[in-house]
Amino acid sequence: MQELKVLETFNTIQLSELMQAELLNRVDTKYVFHLQDLEEILEEIRGEYSVLEIDGKRMHAYETLYFDTPDFQLYQFHHSGRPNRLKVRFRKYADTGISFFEVKYKVKGSRTDKIRLSTKDILNSLGPEEKELIKHHQIDPNTLEQKLWVHFHRISIAKNDFSERATLDVGLRFKSDGKVFSYEDIVVAEIKQSKTSFVSPLIKALKSRHLEKSGFSKYVMGIACTHGLKANNFKPNFIKIDKIRNGRV
Repeated sequence: MQELKVLETFNTIQLSELMQAELLNRVDTKYVFHLQDLEEILEEIRGEYSVLEIDGKRMHAYETLYFDTPDFQLYQFHHSGRPNRLKVRFRKYADTGISFFEVKYKVKGSRTDKIRLSTKDILNSLGPEEKELIKHHQIDPNTLEQKLWVHFHRISIAKNDFSERATLDVGLRFKSDGKVFSYEDIVVAEIKQSKTSFVSPLIKALKSRHLEKSGFSKYVMGIACTHGLKANNFKPNFIKIDKIRNGRV
């Protein structure tokens, strides 16, 4: 995907500096909006944020392979709103070739814990080291199998005072069992703020366009789109995305 010209006008930040904006006591917020609004929003906030640059690139390609049980038990945990659930995946930063195996645990309340293991590449099956990281009383790691590929590009920014960082994901493509589905005309923004931070120029820019907070799980949406599983509880998300894509929001 071609980089946006407006990114050339941002101050840059290196990965080591971005890690300073790793906020432990934080509030995470997601927004979904149309790609056509992205450049204008970035233009509006460029003086307040710096963009991550790696090897001269300011938009970075990601590849992710998610795992689930044969009967999609992890997906069902999400659909039922289970408080203690998890995602299991390999993620590759395609521009650098760096890969990780990751397990994300959604624990009671709003906290998410992530455990990860450095790997040489994305693997099609889980080995002993990967299985050892999966701790859930209802999941047998030996039953997990690959279910969904997700490809996207990410813009990572941090507020200049490091009180906030955000990711803007574009060009979403889902692939599973020979089926391909894309959301290449939407942006998924995730904003991580310190709980003591009250003013976010990015959130202000989004709200000024009458955009509202919205949940969006790449795995959940990808599986629902490519496998046609029960998705009643995700229907509001699909309706909202349809409105965004058709210019009704």
